[in-house]
Formats: sequence, C-alpha cells, structure tokens
Amino acid sequence: MIQELLKYINSNFPNFGSNIHLRFELGEPFRNGSNRRLKQVNKRVVTIFEEIFHQSDVIYVCIKDWGNSEDPMFGNTTPDYIYKLLQGYKIEEETLFVLNEDEDDDGNRIKIKNEYQIKVLSGTISSFPYREILQGISHYEQGREPSIGQSIFSVSIDKDIVFNMYDDRGCIVYSKTKEQLKHLYVNYNDWLVNYWRGYFVSLFKEV
Repeated sequence: MIQELLKYINSNFPNFGSNIHLRFELGEPFRNGSNRRLKQVNKRVVTIFEEIFHQSDVIYVCIKDWGNSEDPMFGNTTPDYIYKLLQGYKIEEETLFVLNEDEDDDGNRIKIKNEYQIKVLSGTISSFPYREILQGISHYEQGREPSIGQSIFSVSIDKDIVFNMYDDRGCIVYSKTKEQLKHLYVNYNDWLVNYWRGYFVSLFKEV
C-alpha cells in the first residue's frame, strides 16, 4: 500500500504538490486563539473537504511525522492524538529522509540528514474521523487541545486530488487538471487567499 502511494505521489505530485492548486483562507479576519476564529476555520475546512470527497470515496491518509514528542515553538502536548483517532486501522510506515543545508562552526556549508516517518492507511471517507482530525490540526497553533502537529495529506488516486490543511490559517487542494478544481474556484472564490488570487485567476481564466 505505502509503496503504491509513494510511487503515485512521486509521479504525479512531487513532494505532495502541484502547480495546479487552490489555497483557501480559513482563519482571517478573527484573532488567533478566539472561539470565532476556530468556529470559522472548522466550518470552512469541513465544507471544502466534503465538497472534494464523497462519503463513499476511497482515499489514502498519509501522515508525515518528524518524531518530535513535543514542539518547542507551539507546545504540542498531544503528539499521539492522531494515532489514538486512528486506532484499529492498518497503518504501514516507512522511514525517509531529507537533506538540509547548514553551517558548521567554521562557517562551512554542510548537509544535514533529517529523518521522518511516512505512515499510510486507506479506506472510505465515511470510515475516517476526518472532522476530529481537521479540528485537531486547527488547534495546533491556537493553544487548544487535543492538537495535531503532524502533516496530513488526503490523497485520492481516482480523482487525482491531494488535500492538505496545514494549520488554522489555510488549506491547499492540489490536482492534475484545472477542471477538477473549477467548482471549488467558482463556489468558494471569496475564501481564496488574496495573496495568490492573481495566480488563480490566470490559472482558471480559460477553463
């Protein structure tokens, strides 16, 4: 299962991304930590998620986990919450790594190998506690518990769609074709991140 997914991702969505995508604003204009912000975040992200995926759709849930027990910046005190939500599911995992550049004590550029784990499971949308997962991600930088700090990607091979909510600020929907995203562009245009709006307009003007 995991090799099938990674092969698909590498061929179609390198690094889980694509130039064909939409980025939605979730939290603005409400202040960080406020109930109004979290209420809007969760309403918008669930709406978008359910617009993309039907309850009967089969997807892969891919968890990218760097293995830190607690994030010193945001104070994620519930690093195992995602796995408690997914107890009982068959999860395959593999250790991968990325090479990052840094400087040694003498100012020389060196390569640092950082390992992380990819954990994959699959099933129908209706079988996953996706609302709880999305809410956990929304809590991560807002001082709420339980929270989810891992990067989570929902992948549909049948639809050629990758969905990623990165935190309470927003979510990104990647696709292989513009047509797959046109309904989102039209129906939720007001939610698009304004910084990227010019790019999205140019992307969809001929669709």
